[in-house]
Amino acid sequence: MSTPPGRVPDFLRREFVAVDHPAWRQAHASSVLMADGAALVAWFGGTREGTPDNRIFLARRDAGAWSTPEVIAEGDVAHWNPVLAAGPDGQTWLFFKRGSRISTWRTWVRRSDDGGRTWSEPAELIPGPDGAAGRGPVKNPPLWLPGTWLAPASTETSGTEEPARWEPFVDRSSDSGRTWTPVPIPVDRTALHGPGLIQPALVARPWGVLALMRSTEGVVYRSESTDGGRTWSQAAPTSLPNNNSGLTALSLPDGLVACVHNPVSGDWAPRCPLVLSVSEDDGHTWWTAVVLEDGRTPVHPDRPPRLPMSDPFDAADDGVRTTGVGEYSYPAAVLDGHDLHITYTWQRRGIVAASLPLEKALGRNLA
Repeated sequence: MSTPPGRVPDFLRREFVAVDHPAWRQAHASSVLMADGAALVAWFGGTREGTPDNRIFLARRDAGAWSTPEVIAEGDVAHWNPVLAAGPDGQTWLFFKRGSRISTWRTWVRRSDDGGRTWSEPAELIPGPDGAAGRGPVKNPPLWLPGTWLAPASTETSGTEEPARWEPFVDRSSDSGRTWTPVPIPVDRTALHGPGLIQPALVARPWGVLALMRSTEGVVYRSESTDGGRTWSQAAPTSLPNNNSGLTALSLPDGLVACVHNPVSGDWAPRCPLVLSVSEDDGHTWWTAVVLEDGRTPVHPDRPPRLPMSDPFDAADDGVRTTGVGEYSYPAAVLDGHDLHITYTWQRRGIVAASLPLEKALGRNLA
């Protein structure tokens, strides 16, 4: 349809936002946003996932170059999964998790009224007992509908006595993010082999909202809401492969849905390659439009990839342990006109930014 699977196209521009920085041994989970005409990228970095030295970093692309990463959130516990979003109040919001364990992390937020140059003091998104279990966006940005803000969320519990359980939900706000109400995404747990589904990505459609979710089942799951996020259909498997790794999704011109993901099926399967897949029927069927990372084509000749396949993952409540060799994962994406900007984890050593013209990627003229 445009680019044969397995080949990184010539029109794809890739560059390091930051890599092999002395401030971290591993960097992961980026988020990208266009603000005041510039690209902002946030991620967390430290010794490894879950260690107390993990902080949230931010870089800005102005005048054709990325700024030096700056720390915008830190403390005496691990910081995780920053999410940048354009708020309904006109400010730039930064959501992030704080906590030594995924099952008990809490969501904090900072806001900026100057495109990410300065920030408010950190504050809990939902203070008190109601803020437990990671309320608010867990990986992908909230979706703004007229009068309603929907944050894609999930919880992960992995006790020693009970089986691990993952639950997706959507936090719904009708007052521009001041208060939130959790709405579950129903899951038929009798049909699951693993803990479940997490980290939804929300996509606005003419008929409502589509949620695409990471799973332990080897494929992406989908759910729909036709009433502004008040209720959701039971999650159902799609034909889109998933390796139990984060994905992102968004609406494209001409009614298309895009998903950036690793096209690998399995629970904790390799996180390579990384592709852009496109659907013309609201996420029921898909085709591969562009290979973003094949594990072989260098982003920069000074730092060639080492292996096309990912090292094993040792997953626990305090984070994943992995060397990151061969890992290209956890994409984020934002549309700027007919250009798509994508960021992703590069071997846990840094963050890559990729930009592509959609008309070349899709092989068609867009309205």
